[in-house]
Amino acid sequence: MGASSSEDRLSGLPDDVLHSILVGLPIKCAVRTSAISTRWARLWIHAVAASAVLDFTDRDFVRGQSPAQIAATVARCIAIHGAAPIDVLRVALSPVGALGQDVLEWIAAALGRGAREVRVDLARRGVLHNDDASLLQIPGGMFQVGNSLAVLSLGRCSLRAVPPGAAGLASLTSLSLDRVDVTDDALRDVVSECRLLEFLSLRSCHLLASVRVGGERLRGLEIVGCLAMRDLQVAAPALESFAFHGDILYSRDDYETEPVVFVGKGNSRTTWNADTPELRDAYLSHLGFGEYDPLIHDFAYSCALLKVAHARILTLCSKGLLHIDVERNCLELDVDTPNLEELDSMGDDDVALFASFFELTDPPLLERLFVRLPAACHDTTEDACSGTATDEDEDIVLDEEISLDHLTFINMMSFRGTTHELRLLRFVLRRAPVLEQLVLVTPEEEGTPGDHGQLLRIVQEHVSETRKAPWRDARITVCRPREDDSRSPAHTKYYHDDQAHSS
Repeated sequence: MGASSSEDRLSGLPDDVLHSILVGLPIKCAVRTSAISTRWARLWIHAVAASAVLDFTDRDFVRGQSPAQIAATVARCIAIHGAAPIDVLRVALSPVGALGQDVLEWIAAALGRGAREVRVDLARRGVLHNDDASLLQIPGGMFQVGNSLAVLSLGRCSLRAVPPGAAGLASLTSLSLDRVDVTDDALRDVVSECRLLEFLSLRSCHLLASVRVGGERLRGLEIVGCLAMRDLQVAAPALESFAFHGDILYSRDDYETEPVVFVGKGNSRTTWNADTPELRDAYLSHLGFGEYDPLIHDFAYSCALLKVAHARILTLCSKGLLHIDVERNCLELDVDTPNLEELDSMGDDDVALFASFFELTDPPLLERLFVRLPAACHDTTEDACSGTATDEDEDIVLDEEISLDHLTFINMMSFRGTTHELRLLRFVLRRAPVLEQLVLVTPEEEGTPGDHGQLLRIVQEHVSETRKAPWRDARITVCRPREDDSRSPAHTKYYHDDQAHSS
């Protein structure tokens, strides 16, 4: 059957059948059908308008359309929608340009029809900060009236005109602000009025310096790229997940003031694990933000680590491990990690940093270890990237030996078999008597030294050189990322990757 015949058959279907097909398509696919004929152009708009979810976030939707065409299409969808409820409105436009007023009208229409979720992303890719004049000004009356809104996400918007205690924000369970000119006081006022808030995300909000947030129901807190922030106080006894990616928090004027504070019920401060007893996972990273300064940063990071060390899952960066190493050598301090089951380390292959962490924490229940090695090979020794092992006497010897008696799974990403990587591998293997699976994921790019078979033989030689243990029969896999079907870490989003891709 010819292509034209197939096209005629499809176009010959009744409108209601075509409508049912288009309703289930992503908007980018529905838009493309408009090229078939004017009839299809009419059908896809009606199909989108019939849905309670109006999603205009696909980049293909705006590609090739003028601002006037975009505004006319969205306005027509909302108009055709009539008085029917709108559950969700999602819009992504960059740059917003002359469409600012149109976007505000779309938000108002969605709120007026009972929207529970509104997401407006106007942030320009690759721009961490936008000047205040370029932000979309949300009018003061937008959220003055009570509504059904539960999820609000704003990117590159201004909330300066929105007064404290806005009734339209009172029912929020999730609030995400990206490149929004919210101040410390304004954020505190907004969050304090959102008694149902469960998740708060703050990204690249450059006016935030001394942040005070809390809530009896707050379970998730994400702070990314807020570079002016210098201290943080969280009063959230139900907090389950905490992520911080940014510059190191430290006290500039008063070195006795803690830069990171968690407050328990009734604004009490007891032990750290009592202040956030429900904490399940924590992500602490400074990758991509400035250089380490020993005169300033020596004890800043471990202060933050102490507050989240009782979590079951930790993701830490190499800069954080460096701070731990410095503190271990300066103070007799232990970091108690009684619940730690999964550790994900990013950004370095320095076995000394790993040794410092394990000697300082000695996690008794650790089951899973993920190591994200540097994407580029930094080993400059003669046998770098060749798979040649170092001498046994170069292995790290701990002052107080540890045993990872529950560690059954190890995954090392961007593994090349360099001297440093093999040394790191031996350090862990020597202390993992019940290991069941070792996964070594090589870089994706071409030019990885040696084939997988050769790398596997090198690893097996190093395994055999270590002391005999029950894990000598553990499964060892060498593969590329797309071939890795082993378990994934709990944190699959790495914020420094997002930062690199957007710049």
